[in-house]
Amino acid sequence: MNSKYFIIIIIFFINLIGMISIIFGIGPFFISELLLLFLFLVSAVIIVYNIYHNREEAWIISLLFFAAYLINITFLYFYSQNQALFVLLILTTIIGFIISIENIKGKIKAKSAYEKEILREAEELTKAEKYFEEKTPDIVVEEVKPSEHFTETRVKKPEKKKTAIKSLKGYVASRKGINYHDPKCRWARKILPKRKVWFKDRKEAEEEGLKPCKCIK
Repeated sequence: MNSKYFIIIIIFFINLIGMISIIFGIGPFFISELLLLFLFLVSAVIIVYNIYHNREEAWIISLLFFAAYLINITFLYFYSQNQALFVLLILTTIIGFIISIENIKGKIKAKSAYEKEILREAEELTKAEKYFEEKTPDIVVEEVKPSEHFTETRVKKPEKKKTAIKSLKGYVASRKGINYHDPKCRWARKILPKRKVWFKDRKEAEEEGLKPCKCIK
């Protein structure tokens, strides 16, 4: 924690205790000064809280506090008989006033330095963007329109012709075979056309010494 924080607390304590001693020693304006003391006390607590949390407005409120306190203590000077206490309160108030001003200046400088750093980074970023824009060629995308003479050609797949199997009458056998078959038999389909021998009926095939295939019932 910053040492100025503890110094401000001590100054607040001295000023408030000193003000209590003064207002209880005077007759006139006692009630008004007591209310003012309460306001100073609440303000001091708020200021200490804000300084502890490092809030920006804390030192501005502190500056206003010491300015108001200095005006009030100057007013009480004419009714106070304790001159030494009055001098002490004036000194502590001036010290608190100076500390507040210095902290406000420090905050302003820090903020200004931060803003300058942000501006510097922004300028560097802008320069970098310009550099890359100069080095990177522009990519032009052209829209290609279809030509008027363009004709679409479609390739038609040849349709498969369905070959109808004619109903053949009779029976078929191979020239070198020993069985005769029904024309729709799978064995009959394996016989080469040039080797096929046709018979009108079973009797004719059996006269040639052929036996019926299992497909023939």
